[in-house]
Amino acid sequence: MKKLIIFIAVLSACLMMFGQSPKDIIDTAKQVNSNYRIFELNVEKNQLNYDKAMIEAINRKSEIAAEISRLNGENQTQGNLSSFYSEILNHIFEVKMQEINLSISDISLKIAELDYQDSQNLFDKGLVSSNALQNASITLRDAKTDLEQKQGDLELALKNYKEDLGMEWEPIDIFVPDYSQYLITDNDWLDNSKTVQISEHNMEMAEFDIDNLSLNASNYDKKIANISLKQKEIDLSLAKENTLNQKRELEDSLYFLKKQMETMKERLSLSNDDLDDVKTRYEKGLVSDTQLFNQEKSYLSVLSQYNATLKNYWTTLSNYAINSDQNVEEVLRKNLEKVESEAVKSE
Repeated sequence: MKKLIIFIAVLSACLMMFGQSPKDIIDTAKQVNSNYRIFELNVEKNQLNYDKAMIEAINRKSEIAAEISRLNGENQTQGNLSSFYSEILNHIFEVKMQEINLSISDISLKIAELDYQDSQNLFDKGLVSSNALQNASITLRDAKTDLEQKQGDLELALKNYKEDLGMEWEPIDIFVPDYSQYLITDNDWLDNSKTVQISEHNMEMAEFDIDNLSLNASNYDKKIANISLKQKEIDLSLAKENTLNQKRELEDSLYFLKKQMETMKERLSLSNDDLDDVKTRYEKGLVSDTQLFNQEKSYLSVLSQYNATLKNYWTTLSNYAINSDQNVEEVLRKNLEKVESEAVKSE
């Protein structure tokens, strides 16, 4: 449960930088979101089942079984809460991506309109065939259809945002936290793994069975009990191995995603410089409308790629946070001072 609270802190710190209060966004979403309601119900149900099992327990084995059931229940509630916060992140990035897509589509339409006008003028002068003019007309219709589709996609993203988060969309900036602030040791990761804890309880239960064999137990019963214990020992070893592999995979992903964002940010800066240069030359009459529009599309395409990488980074960081058990809220808030404003600003 503690790691879930930490995940809330991670996301809250992110949302705090969005220009909207994280308390408003999260608290409002809790009132309307089905995943959060399911989480609340499962938490209550899991606690009731655990309390009942502990009261009815007649020995240590019964208590161990209750602990295993509780941990399995917490795995379920953890998934419910993870889904809730994933929805928040997904809706935020979806709206931003659809805003970019709409801008690109709008520019494409402007280019298609210019191309059609040029083709019409050339056709009127007998310089191009009717096929060329018809092709330009088809391209223009396709551009209009695409713009209409992108408008619908954005409207749907805004609708889903409002329905699942309970508030209207407002333009936001997204920050990039330094993931190294959240890295923990392998031992801490293992100690906080519910999968490992369940395997440990299963092994303890097997040990209990051996220690409490009947005095008249047959050799068969003794061998079966020992085999079961050895199996649980192997299960525990595999659980630790898989858990550490999960940790390393998440850390590797964060490392490479951060590298990709740094590279993408450089590309974005270069693209923005190119756009500024084209705008300057356009104002001097040295660049055509089409060249300006194409440069704007190029910039927005790089911006779209950056946002996609940023979304993957935040998703991976969220997965890491929810599987760890560390008090990172204060550290996170102190390390979210740098805004990646140029990288997330939609024009």
